[in-house]
Amino acid sequence: MQFDVVYTRRPELRSPVLVEGLPGIGHVGKIAAMHLIRELRAKKFARLYSATFPPHVVIRKSGMIEEMKNEFYYWEGEERDIIFVVGNTQSTSPEGQYLLCEKILDIAQELGAEEMYTLGGLGVGRPVDSPRVFGAVNHPRYIPPLEERGVIVKRDGAGQIIGVSGMLLSQGKRRRIYGACLMGETSGFYVDPNSARAVLEVLVSLLGVEVSMERLARRVKDAARRVEEAAKLERKMMEDMGILRREPTDDEMRYIG
Repeated sequence: MQFDVVYTRRPELRSPVLVEGLPGIGHVGKIAAMHLIRELRAKKFARLYSATFPPHVVIRKSGMIEEMKNEFYYWEGEERDIIFVVGNTQSTSPEGQYLLCEKILDIAQELGAEEMYTLGGLGVGRPVDSPRVFGAVNHPRYIPPLEERGVIVKRDGAGQIIGVSGMLLSQGKRRRIYGACLMGETSGFYVDPNSARAVLEVLVSLLGVEVSMERLARRVKDAARRVEEAAKLERKMMEDMGILRREPTDDEMRYIG
């Protein structure tokens, strides 16, 4: 079994756009796509299993296992529909990534997709309070609408996108499925809903949909608190190890001099 696609329904869609949000740096794409799925109440229509996925399962808090899989959802809009592909994994090998992208494109193309947006994080190796969104396209017509929304497309040097978010654009271009990859700046050290929100704000504008960001804003605050707590813990450990000098307390300051 290279791939096994289990359909729960067969939707008939109108000029759908494919939105990919599989796990990656900071889980930026996954968080953004899953928020949109929940807010739009998109419906699941297929699950994809593959021998190219990691050979393990996830154990939930309940003790139940969760298989490695990708899932497909759809949402019917007034003017155009959306296909989402999300999941808990990508393939583990370069060959598997190519084959996975071809399978995703097969499913999207069968439903009439001719456009796509892939989502991900751009790791910068440091905390980012106000993440910028960078873009890459497989057709020049996407550059103006991205730049109008503040997305940074042109660069001083060459870069690369590793994984499904980049390969879908490459393989989609050969099928005349055009689109862009939206990447939010992120440290790359932790799950980053703040970067996901920045990406999502651009995406909903491009798609012409409106969703509440309230739940995502709460995740941003929670993540910021956890990062702050982790930073304090790390500093204390470094002080205890003598790597950092501990600042004196107010009481200790009274006895100096």
